[in-house]
Amino acid sequence: MNSPALVCLNDPCRSARPWITCVVPAFNEAEGIAEFLRELCQHLEKLTEKYDVIVVDDGSSDHTAKEVIALSFPVQLITLSRNFGKEAAISAGLEDAHGEVVVIIDADFQHPFPVIDEFISHWRQGYEMVYAVRTDRGTDSSLRRNLSRLFYRILSHGTSTQIPENAGDFRLLDRKVVHALRQLPESNRFMKGLYSWVGFHSIGIKFTPSARRASTTRFSLIKLLDLALTGLTSFSNFPLRLWVGVGSIISLLSILYGCYIVIETLLIGNPVPGWATLVVVITFLSGIQLLSIGIIGEYLARIFNEVKRRPNYLISEKHGFPEE
Repeated sequence: MNSPALVCLNDPCRSARPWITCVVPAFNEAEGIAEFLRELCQHLEKLTEKYDVIVVDDGSSDHTAKEVIALSFPVQLITLSRNFGKEAAISAGLEDAHGEVVVIIDADFQHPFPVIDEFISHWRQGYEMVYAVRTDRGTDSSLRRNLSRLFYRILSHGTSTQIPENAGDFRLLDRKVVHALRQLPESNRFMKGLYSWVGFHSIGIKFTPSARRASTTRFSLIKLLDLALTGLTSFSNFPLRLWVGVGSIISLLSILYGCYIVIETLLIGNPVPGWATLVVVITFLSGIQLLSIGIIGEYLARIFNEVKRRPNYLISEKHGFPEE
């Protein structure tokens, strides 16, 4: 988080009521999407005369797209050909976001609308990215909270890019930040890392998530672990460096143990018993080797996906956009 001293307060070049584009990734949100968009638009009308809302339907299996199209007020819709994941849905929305500022917000009511007011206020002060930081993770299980802390701790030791802990996708992006994000070509997208990597003057503000009104969380523990693995392999070489250290220590211990065996044989002979020790050592080293190969394989798999250069998402249809 950058120091406020580096930012020119109350930038006169920035409008008090800017053009706001909201990007709303949605997956199976048919039950509450209409109410959410209605309340969001009502709130945006208090902030500016010009705004647009882009809903990205990430391959929903329910009637999310139909609910959006049926609305009587103007909302733009991008429907992806299948479920590509939230990272891809956000990227798709940013491609068509043309406002002075872009706000990324979930469709489950957990992101309070008044926080957008704080986003705009800090943007007026000169910040180019304002992100929301969760202060309450009481709804998460202890396992999920501990794994989250472990993930950020590992990530902070393996990369020069500092990714704020408990900061999600709920944030405001200046026009120049959106343009920078569009230039990043990687397929394995970890948006929290990309937000930090592009830099710019940023600040975090604390917020308490609201309760969900209709939907339930779509992120299972398996999906979260997969996203964490993407983040580690995209922004950190810590697992590789860790295993270099582990391998070096094991090699050193093996050399020392070998010297001990030689000395023991020369001085008192080498007794035949020792089968159990030999089996344990072989099993342990085999496990270490397989784990090392697995870590290297994970990085190679990410490289394999990158070199294929497939698009991050495919669009099935668009609704509500002006004719190009």
